[in-house]
Amino acid sequence: MAHRTRQLGVWNMGKAILQREWFRQLAVLAGYLSVYAALHPFSDAQWSLIAPVRLACLLFLPYRYWLSLAIGDSIAQGCVSLPHGKDFGWLWAYSSLVPDVLFAMPIVWWCRRQWGLFPAKRLVNFQVLWLCSLMASAVWALANFGEIALAKRDPTLPVGSSMLALLFIGKYITILAILPWVLMARMEYLSETPWKQRLGELARNIFAADTLALSLSALLFLLWVSHHSHEDARQLSLLAISLPAAWLTFKPGWRAATLGATPAILCVVSLLRDWPDPSVFQSETFIAVTVTFLLASGARITAQRHRDEKERFDAEQIIHLARQNIHLNETRLRKSAQALKLAGSTLHLTQHQLLARFHSLLPANEARRYYRQATTAQDQVNQLADSMHPSAWRERGLPAALHETIKGFLSDLGVAYGCEIKDRRLSSLPPVVHMAIYRLACESIAHINTQMTCSRVQLYLRDGVTNDVHWVVLRVEGIMEKAQINDAVYDTSERQLLASKLGSHGFGLDTLRNHARLFDGELHERITLKGIRHTYLLIGESNRSLQRSTISATTHPWVT
Repeated sequence: MAHRTRQLGVWNMGKAILQREWFRQLAVLAGYLSVYAALHPFSDAQWSLIAPVRLACLLFLPYRYWLSLAIGDSIAQGCVSLPHGKDFGWLWAYSSLVPDVLFAMPIVWWCRRQWGLFPAKRLVNFQVLWLCSLMASAVWALANFGEIALAKRDPTLPVGSSMLALLFIGKYITILAILPWVLMARMEYLSETPWKQRLGELARNIFAADTLALSLSALLFLLWVSHHSHEDARQLSLLAISLPAAWLTFKPGWRAATLGATPAILCVVSLLRDWPDPSVFQSETFIAVTVTFLLASGARITAQRHRDEKERFDAEQIIHLARQNIHLNETRLRKSAQALKLAGSTLHLTQHQLLARFHSLLPANEARRYYRQATTAQDQVNQLADSMHPSAWRERGLPAALHETIKGFLSDLGVAYGCEIKDRRLSSLPPVVHMAIYRLACESIAHINTQMTCSRVQLYLRDGVTNDVHWVVLRVEGIMEKAQINDAVYDTSERQLLASKLGSHGFGLDTLRNHARLFDGELHERITLKGIRHTYLLIGESNRSLQRSTISATTHPWVT
C-alpha cells in the first residue's frame, strides 16, 4: 500500500511539473536546439533546412513560446558563429547572435492575426501561406546577406545581388519542400477521422499504380543522369523531374502535389550542388516556381473538392429530411385511417342499435332502406380509410396492399389487374421505401388512366442486392386490349374517381421523377403498342453514407 501511495505521489508530481509554464518553455527551447543541432550539418545556402523549421515554429506554436524560440535561435547561432570569430571577424560573430527568427515574427503575426492564415482550427489559407513564406525567405535572405557583408572574406569573392538571390531561393525552395509536410502532419493530428481510415486512404494514394509508376520512372531517370553526368542531361532533368508532381497534383489535391514535389526538389538540389555553373539560380528558380504553381493548383483543387463535398452533404441532408417528412406524413395518414375506420365502425354499430330498437315501429321497406344506407356509409368510410392508408397494408404488409387494395379499386371500374412480386429481401427495406413503392404505384396507375383508357393494368415488382446496395424495380403498365374495350369504358364517371380512391394527388411526370430521385432512383416512361409503361428504379439504402463533414463551410478559393 505504501509503494502504491509513493507511485501516485510521483505521478502527481510529474503531472504538476508538466502543467507548469516554465517547464513547457524549457521544453520548447530544448526541442528547438536539438532540431537545429541535428539539421545544421546538412544545411547550406542552397539548402537551408533551418528556414522551414523556424517558419513552422512561428506558424504553429502559440505566441507565448516565441520568446523561448528567439532565445533558442540566438543560442544556436552563437554556438555556430562564435568559434569562428577570429576567422571571419568578431563583428560578424556578434551580429550573428541576433536571432533570425526575430525578423520573421512581425510577418507571421500579421499573417496569422490580420490576414486570416488559419480561418478555423482545421483550415489554412494557402494564398496567405505562400505570401508569408516568400516574405520570410526575403527577410532571412537580407539578414544573412548583411551578416556576410560584415564578415572578413576574400576580396575576390563578390557579394552582390546574385548572392542575395541565391540566399533567397535557397530558403524558399527548402520551405516548399518541408513546410507542406509539417502542415499535413498538423492537419492529420487535428483531424477527427479515425487513424485506421486515414492510414488506409494514405496507403491507397501512395501505392496507386500511377503513383508507383511515376515515382519509379523518376528514380530510374535520376540513376541514368547520375551515371551520365552531361550538362544536357542535367538540363533535361529539370523538366522531367517535375512531371510526376504535375500528374499527382490533379489526384487528391495539394497533399498529392506535396508527395510529388518534395522528391522533385530533393533531386534537383542534389543535381545542382556539384554543378559549377552560374545558372544554378535560374535552375532553382525554375523548380521553385513550378512547385509553387503545382501546390497552388493542388490547393485550389482541394478547396473545390471540399466545397463539392459540402454541397453533396447538404443535398443528401435535404433528401434525408424529405424522406423523414414522407415517413411522418405516412404515419399521420395511417393513424388517421385507423381513427376514421374506428369511428366508422362505432357509427355503424350505433346506427344498427337504433334501427334494432325502432325496427318494430318502421315499415319493412323503410327499415331495409335505412339498413342499406348504414351499410353504404360504412363502406364509404372504409373506402376512404383505405385510400388514406390501406388496411391490408397495415395488417399484412406491402404485398397485400399491392395485390388486394389496388385490385379492388380497379375491379370497380371493370379494369383487369395483375400483380407479380419477386420478393427476395423486400421486408428488409426501410418502411419509407415501402411507402414510396405503394404511392408511386398508385400515382402511376392514376396518371396512366388519365392518358388512356386501360382495359388492364399490370404491376411488376422485383428487388435485389448489388454490391451491398438494395435496389427495387417497379413497373406499372397500362394496357388496352381490344377484346375488353367495351368492359373498360362502360363507366367513365367511375374512372374519374379512381385517383381519389387510390389516394393519388394527380402528380405529373416531372413530380413523379423528383419523387423517385428522393430514393436515388429514376423514372422511365415508354409508349408501347398496347399502352403506356412506367418503370422505376429505387435504391433502398444510399451508397453514400450521410455523415457530417469535418470540413467547415467556406467559399474562399484558397482556403482548405
